[in-house]
Amino acid sequence: MPNWEGIEDAATMLPRIWLTRVKDGDVWKPLRKIDCKALNESRGEEVLIEGGRAMADPKNGTISFNYVNRPSTKLMPATWFTKEEKNNNKKEFILHPLPEADSWQVELLYQNAVRASSSLGEGLDEILKEEVILESDPKHKVCVVRNGGLLCMRKRPKKSNFLGLGEIQFTLQRGYGQYTIEGEDDENALGDLTHAIFVIHGIGEAMWAKAEVSTLSMCEELDQLRITVNRKKVDAWKEECKKCEKQKQPKPPPPNRIEFLPIEWYDKVRSPSHSLVTSLTAVTLNSVPALRSIANDVIFDVLMYLTPEFCGAILNTVTTQIVELFSTFQRINPSYIAMGGKFSLIGHSLGSVIAWDILSVLKDNVEKEASKGDEADPIRIDVPGSPPRVRSLTTLDKEGAAENPLGIQALAKGAENDSKHGTWGPCLPKKMLQTIPFVPDLTIFLGSPIGLFLTLRGAHPVFDEMRAHGRSREGEPHPLSVSTAEGLQYIADHLQSVLSAYWGVVQHLFHPSDPVAYRIEPLLLPEGVDSHEFPSPIYLSPDGKSVRLHVKARQVGDQLFRNFGSFSAMFDTAAASAAAAAAAADAEAAKKKANEASDGEKTPQPNFSGCIKGRECEFQLGGRSTRVDFQIQPGVIDNEYLSAVTAHSSYFSNEDLVDFIIYSTRDERGVKV
Repeated sequence: MPNWEGIEDAATMLPRIWLTRVKDGDVWKPLRKIDCKALNESRGEEVLIEGGRAMADPKNGTISFNYVNRPSTKLMPATWFTKEEKNNNKKEFILHPLPEADSWQVELLYQNAVRASSSLGEGLDEILKEEVILESDPKHKVCVVRNGGLLCMRKRPKKSNFLGLGEIQFTLQRGYGQYTIEGEDDENALGDLTHAIFVIHGIGEAMWAKAEVSTLSMCEELDQLRITVNRKKVDAWKEECKKCEKQKQPKPPPPNRIEFLPIEWYDKVRSPSHSLVTSLTAVTLNSVPALRSIANDVIFDVLMYLTPEFCGAILNTVTTQIVELFSTFQRINPSYIAMGGKFSLIGHSLGSVIAWDILSVLKDNVEKEASKGDEADPIRIDVPGSPPRVRSLTTLDKEGAAENPLGIQALAKGAENDSKHGTWGPCLPKKMLQTIPFVPDLTIFLGSPIGLFLTLRGAHPVFDEMRAHGRSREGEPHPLSVSTAEGLQYIADHLQSVLSAYWGVVQHLFHPSDPVAYRIEPLLLPEGVDSHEFPSPIYLSPDGKSVRLHVKARQVGDQLFRNFGSFSAMFDTAAASAAAAAAAADAEAAKKKANEASDGEKTPQPNFSGCIKGRECEFQLGGRSTRVDFQIQPGVIDNEYLSAVTAHSSYFSNEDLVDFIIYSTRDERGVKV
């Protein structure tokens, strides 16, 4: 029996390989092997592929995506392929699939040639004269060609030149050959899907999503993040299995699977037909287009969000997408919630501010005395029993204090004839009624400017008032209206936030060189706490303890430097401190005398100096960790100015973040990876 060229799959029953491409002219790429097998067994019915992220329709030859806003791609099966040299390189080929009708005819000719060349066959003379005219390309034909001692299936023009001179011929290949899809084996090895994370992108997605820009879009980053998470989970699980085998113990169950669901809002508020985009294009100068593109596609996102109209439009867009994706996810995974599946949020950059505001709206609406949702309402919010509506914040005006419910548009009470206006939620033209349909188990802010936005909104005094009234509802006095000592004791023992009942665990992860990131924890402390008393952010690690050796060395060095500086400055500042203390005592005496002479009682202004020192702060927003602000551990050689260039755009590829997500979303019922 002669040898054949181009036979990659010698199976008698040749399996179909399913391929896809976005548009004509693109290279056809094979689907995952597990998806090809499912389609071959489907008998033409729709099949969920890629772990439920897409739906393949073999009848219509399309693939639609369930969780991302992408156009449908083309789908086709094939068993025979045309081999085309890639860039005139005889060792690399591009495979072009033959349609099924042509593949069947080519396969029949091949099988006839195999039988004719067998021991009981009649020889190849007649077979070499046969040819198949391609239905998809009537100008070409396929025939069996003897090339030295090899036989091959060759595609050539139907009308050949004399002796075939100058003809462009292609060798056909049977079967696609061995191939691997990145991440397929790891995802197949994982256990049940137990955690779904909605990810909200930040500024500049309109630019990163452009085909001519090399920076990955959020969807592409999440694809890579999913692959990395799955690989690290499976690698750790395999190591654990090896240990169990050596100890002759049962193998642990496979780790849980995590799904990342991107929330894209930029294209909804930046439609080319939108009047805002039209006006922006009209007023943009034609000079330095690259820089103006950064201003229009990146910086402009922040300016838009600062306006109430577009802030409301973006929040409604994101909330609607989450609601729709939540419904789609449940349809694809109908037993997910019943099996204890959890939902979480990740917000990057401006996306973290959007996530904060969405959670603010959720708390504001859930706290209503009327229950949210019923059996006929598809949006059910599963939360603990709602506490009584808070009605302690008051609006101060000349006609007296009018009692208002505490919501996202809050007014913090200050001293007499002085009201501190502020809000901890978004400033909207009208109240939002729609909320996300779940309470997140975990909310992660990445490189967040929330601290800056809350400062601009005047949220600090609002948090103080909310904390105070949350305490007074329990029958205890307002901590800022009692003596300073009692106020200090309250602040020291109750550094908590009243928001976490509806937010789950909230944690802010940032690179210390990220120019966009601002801290959150100082705003959760009372106004008046000195900045040098703020607790330092803790370094990010999966378990909160594994700090690298070079980071520990840096911490020790910084502490020694601070201690030495304090010691050397002690003698130099002794005289100045004594003078300052005397002046402060005189000022306090004068202030006390003035207060005694004035009419009416005034709320004493507590002094919080020293209330944090020596105490470990615990923020309820941090949930299991008791902290909110986490900074990514720097490298061994890490220049903060050079790191600042890429710090804000490299979170999803950061190994510490990957480990943190794996640890925080692990399935307690299975192996702890």
